[in-house]
Amino acid sequence: ETFNMAMIWKLPVIFICENNNYAMGTSIERTSNVVDIYKLADGYEMPADKIDGMSPEAVHDGVARAVKRAREGGGPTLLEMKTYRYKGHSVSDPQKYRSKDELEVYKNQDPLIQVKKAILENSFAAQEELDAIDAKIAIVVDESVKFAEESPWPDDNELLKDVYMDKNYPFIID
Repeated sequence: ETFNMAMIWKLPVIFICENNNYAMGTSIERTSNVVDIYKLADGYEMPADKIDGMSPEAVHDGVARAVKRAREGGGPTLLEMKTYRYKGHSVSDPQKYRSKDELEVYKNQDPLIQVKKAILENSFAAQEELDAIDAKIAIVVDESVKFAEESPWPDDNELLKDVYMDKNYPFIID
């Protein structure tokens, strides 16, 4: 329904589907005849693309194309980000649906590792600079966690604050 309305109205929306190869405990190949999720957009005549979600550059380029299309009035786009989930679906997931070798292959493709490698190989920054950035990030995260843990719960009246509602919306049936 969301796709349909976006297409009818040519809304400038970018739908992103993160496809990490697995549902809760099984591969997409075992649960769907359509393993390339981006192809589902064909039913809506919506532009779509499959993006290597393990590549920050590919994600940037794919999103940039979709943003350009949206800004030029081309309507919505569906982007399937092909990525990988390193951990189980939950703490009780034994992950018997994949091999340790498969997991290691994808860990070596991790976007953070690849970006760090590119930064160092291209001399965009030295290891010491990256370590300093990591230290600053750790401080921000620690301060954010402390702030969240020490903050009071919001009042109940905050629940619907800034939520848009049009009482005259014609498609709501009481």
